[in-house]
Amino acid sequence: MVLEINEKDSMFTVKWQVNSQGYSTDWIPDTPSNRKSVLVFLRLLRNDKGRHLFTFRELSLLFGGNSRQVASQHMEAFRDCGSDFLDFLTRKRKVDSDVISAVTIELHQDPLAKLNELQQRVNARLSREDLTLANIRVALEQIPYTQIRDSINDQLDKGKVHYQEEYLLTEMMRSLSVDMGHKAGIEIPESQGMTISDPTNIRKLITPDTSLSSVKDSLKWIVYCMVLYYYGVPLSVLGSWLSVHKTTILRWMLGLCLELFPLVYKCILERVKAKVVYIDEKWLKVRGKWYYWFVVLDAETELPVLASLLGTTNRWSCRWIGIKLKQIGKIPGVIITDGLPGYNSLCCLIEGVKHILYFITNRE
Repeated sequence: MVLEINEKDSMFTVKWQVNSQGYSTDWIPDTPSNRKSVLVFLRLLRNDKGRHLFTFRELSLLFGGNSRQVASQHMEAFRDCGSDFLDFLTRKRKVDSDVISAVTIELHQDPLAKLNELQQRVNARLSREDLTLANIRVALEQIPYTQIRDSINDQLDKGKVHYQEEYLLTEMMRSLSVDMGHKAGIEIPESQGMTISDPTNIRKLITPDTSLSSVKDSLKWIVYCMVLYYYGVPLSVLGSWLSVHKTTILRWMLGLCLELFPLVYKCILERVKAKVVYIDEKWLKVRGKWYYWFVVLDAETELPVLASLLGTTNRWSCRWIGIKLKQIGKIPGVIITDGLPGYNSLCCLIEGVKHILYFITNRE
């Protein structure tokens, strides 16, 4: 689906084709409000399979075509206004002082209520049915913790609060000390012993049937820290337990990840054939600048064949992905994408490749 924007005498129209049938809007004044309205309207159009007719990238043409983030942000603003065009264009959100007050009252009664429960209760309290989960999230962002802190403490005192695993692990780790670890038979190694520079030792972690005793204790502790960190134990708590600063814990884990990744990636490349692959990209903001994380996924194993962080999504970036696939010896016969124009340049690099477009419902 390709959009065409025509402009003339401070007016504009939008044209597109569906199955060789042409469509267009009438000529309307070229104002920001009209462009926003047209964008939202076109994004709401779906085919008989429930899929959006236009991607955010295509709709970004309405605002210069720089990036799809602009189109995505306009749709988010539309939903925040309860999907009401008038409220959207006048920037009138459904979350006003009455909604915030109602959410606050419900939180005082049940500080740990789930989002859908709050939605139902607030709608009932205000005799409404139109408040969505997104509206409740916006209201929660405007309620300071100090307003419900007393309610939470009161429920804690009465034993009504059930702790989650992350909190329990954190408190358990805080209560531990080196002396208690010795009593339990745990020998925490010295910080200078936390070395991960031995490739042979690291390779044992991903080698089947390798005995645990052959892995150095220092490496075991780093893996242990990674597991606890995955389950929510803060770096500061891990550092306190091992008598080192939290940044030291972070360096250990990052170092292990950087050493392990080439080995794991090698195993992935040996396993996947990559005859049919999916390619997609996601925008990321790093230090105030937008980047695009391209990922090539093997359709059979669902394992990543290639990943690359690039500054643009133009044809040269896409061609670079094709070059990298050739370099690693993974030349697919079928490439499935979401229709980003640059992928056509990628396919031109691979002789005989079949390019299939696949649009996911509610994508982006």
